[in-house]
Amino acid sequence: MENKCKNCSQNFEITQDDRDFYKKIDVPEPTFCPDCRLQRRLSLRNERYLSKGKCDKCEKSIITFFREKEEFPIYCHDCWWSDDWDPLDYGQEYDFSRPFFDQFHELMMKVPKAGMLIYDCENSDYNTLLAYCKNAYMCAGTYYSEDIYYLTKSQKCKDCSDGIILDDCELVYYSVNSQNCYNCHHLINCKGCSESAYLDNCIGCKNCFMCSGLMNKEYHFKNQKYSKEDYEKLINEKMHLDQNDLMKEFQEFNQTILKKYQNQIQCENSSGNYLRNCKNAHESYDCINVEDSKYMVGCVNVNDCMDTTNHDEKVELAYEISTGGDRTVNTKLSFCPVVSSDCTYIYISMGISDCFGCDGLHKKEKYCILNKNYSKEDYFTLKDKIIEHMKKTEEYGEFFPSSLSLYPYNHSSAQDYFPLTKEQALKQGFKWQDKDPKEYKPATYKVPVSIKEVPDSVVDEILACEDCEKNYKIQPQELLLHKKINAPLSKKCSDCRQLEMQSWKNPRKLWDRNCDKCSVEIQTTYSPERPEKVYCEQCYLKEVV
Repeated sequence: MENKCKNCSQNFEITQDDRDFYKKIDVPEPTFCPDCRLQRRLSLRNERYLSKGKCDKCEKSIITFFREKEEFPIYCHDCWWSDDWDPLDYGQEYDFSRPFFDQFHELMMKVPKAGMLIYDCENSDYNTLLAYCKNAYMCAGTYYSEDIYYLTKSQKCKDCSDGIILDDCELVYYSVNSQNCYNCHHLINCKGCSESAYLDNCIGCKNCFMCSGLMNKEYHFKNQKYSKEDYEKLINEKMHLDQNDLMKEFQEFNQTILKKYQNQIQCENSSGNYLRNCKNAHESYDCINVEDSKYMVGCVNVNDCMDTTNHDEKVELAYEISTGGDRTVNTKLSFCPVVSSDCTYIYISMGISDCFGCDGLHKKEKYCILNKNYSKEDYFTLKDKIIEHMKKTEEYGEFFPSSLSLYPYNHSSAQDYFPLTKEQALKQGFKWQDKDPKEYKPATYKVPVSIKEVPDSVVDEILACEDCEKNYKIQPQELLLHKKINAPLSKKCSDCRQLEMQSWKNPRKLWDRNCDKCSVEIQTTYSPERPEKVYCEQCYLKEVV
């Protein structure tokens, strides 16, 4: 059955399996299409835009992912986790004469917010959504890593910079969706590769350059075998060229290589792209160990969930969740619940259960509504009444509206995947942050092509992005990493580098087309008008194995 999205007016399908899930977790059918639901969830997540501020409790200087002079109090990490304040002190009675989201907004403006979401990290102040890391700088959604810079959604990495979804990598730069790689740069969807650059969909390759779809090869350039001496001579010549020109040359070559309809590794009955060890995961992207789920993005170790984004580790029965995770069960319509169970409409709360419409709880609270504690019996009675009230106001089942995001739309993750102009964003109810005209200064140094020509003094220079003109600097540890792997410094700021890496991946969308070999119908992230030859799995395996 098709429904019309009340946000974009496009038709979208709700299957019987979808309805069975909504019934199981007791929510109404969605009124937004999958893309609009994802956009709304991502609008609450800020990964890269940090600023200097002051803790409103201890008054020390802090780095925060909020703008200056916000309406709500902002606490440093130590103060937010301390026992010197109680989130329940901000509790309020529910008013049945007013919409729920209006009351929740009032609560959000009162409850102190953590300036950064960092847990058990060392020397990693300039980050957010980070855990169990050491010596990290400007990384988001990353865990168990050390000496890392500008990574997103990565884990168990060391000495890596500028990556999106890297796992168990070391000395890797400017790469996406790769695992177990060493001393490489410019990788796309690679596994177990080393001493290589400009690779796509390669496994176990060493000393390879500008290759695609290879397995266990060495000394290859554009998928052709070379002697060790000829290979090294050729690569030495190539590394004196501008990396933008190299990437253009690689992409033109890569389009000539046969493509599999979807990137899946050890998956069963699944659809989407960049899936690993998944079963019955449908229309999902960038996921690992996801089972019996649909419309998932950037999730790991998740089971029986729908519409969940960047939510990891032992998660079950989650619906319309953005960020967080870690033993989250039967929790829905929330932003960053962690170790939570049986909760609804939660904003950045940890270790709670049976709570509804709460913000900032982190002391194992239970049976709370709008941060006010109740007896078990009173909690369930009042919660049922509120849900009935929200159904009448057509609020229940909807994720937090765009007006509740604490970030400008162009500072949120939504802008990366659903870019809007200022006029479009404001029309849809989002906030917007204009560029500061005083932000940019003339560059004091021009980045050379070869890293060997870069002096150590570059860390004291002001650089200007060749794409957006924004100023940026090179960190000393970042320079050291580039010299270790002989990788050139980018002439782009970290934001533009992230956008460029994202552009290497196919859109998070499935198109209907036919296998270019046997003509069987397939769903693929390669749109029909693209030039690549795309095969179904059976035809692809016959060609490459």
